[in-house]
Amino acid sequence: MIQTIEEKTEMIAQLNAGNKIKFQYVDRNRDYSMYPVTVSYNIDQYEGTVLEVRDLTVKQLDRNTVARKPEIERSRYLLTVQLNDNKIQSFYDGRVINIEEVKPVPKSFLKRTLDKIRGK
Repeated sequence: MIQTIEEKTEMIAQLNAGNKIKFQYVDRNRDYSMYPVTVSYNIDQYEGTVLEVRDLTVKQLDRNTVARKPEIERSRYLLTVQLNDNKIQSFYDGRVINIEEVKPVPKSFLKRTLDKIRGK
């Protein structure tokens, strides 16, 4: 599914804590040992539960955070996610691609009936 930037940003803005999502994240690596500086990109797949969607125009980053790594490109939303391995990680929406909400698969009639019999 190809998303426009506007569609992706709107989807992220509508996420709430507890939503399950999966997405890819573009990580840019710069090699300063060469001239000109070379840049490479890695794309990693992530899946987890949203803990917070922070609009940085409303709730800005602390000055010390920005001063510690001023070269990082930041975008409007900071997405904090508890990954499936229970690690908590934050992602800037500008580098999030192919985001989609993971909907739980409804149980079949037979599965629901067996769960009731078992007392689950």
